[in-house]
Amino acid sequence: MKDSGLITEKLGGLPKQLKKMLLRQIIVASVLFLFLVYYYSLALGLSLLIGFGAVLGGFVLSFPIAKINVKGQPASSVIVNIIKAELVKLIFIIVALWLGFKFYTDIQPFGLVLGLAISALMSGLAISKLDKLS
Repeated sequence: MKDSGLITEKLGGLPKQLKKMLLRQIIVASVLFLFLVYYYSLALGLSLLIGFGAVLGGFVLSFPIAKINVKGQPASSVIVNIIKAELVKLIFIIVALWLGFKFYTDIQPFGLVLGLAISALMSGLAISKLDKLS
C-alpha cells in the first residue's frame, strides 16, 4: 500500500474515488488474468493485460493535465485542459496498442477488447460516482 501512496503523491494527489478505481482495476485485471490463463491460455491473459494497461496508463498520464484547473479560471481554459488531457490519453492508448501489436505476435483480439472495455467502463463508473459525491 505504501507504493500506491507514493504513486498517487507523484500524480498530484488523486481524489479518493479515483484511487479506489485504480486499485479495483488492478485487482479485476489480476483476477481476470489468472482466470484466463488457467482456463484458456497465457496469450489471452497477456492480451487482456495489454488492454487494461493501455487505458490505465492513459488515465495516469492524462490526470495531471486535466487537474490544472485553478480557481477563477474561465470555463474555456478548463475545457481546453480537459481536451488536452483526453488527447494525451488517446495518444497513449494508440501508442500502447500499436506497441502491443508490433512486439507481441500472439495477441488475442478477444482478450484485448475485453481488457479495453472493462477498464474503460470501470473508469467511467468511477468518474460518474465523483459527480454524485460533489
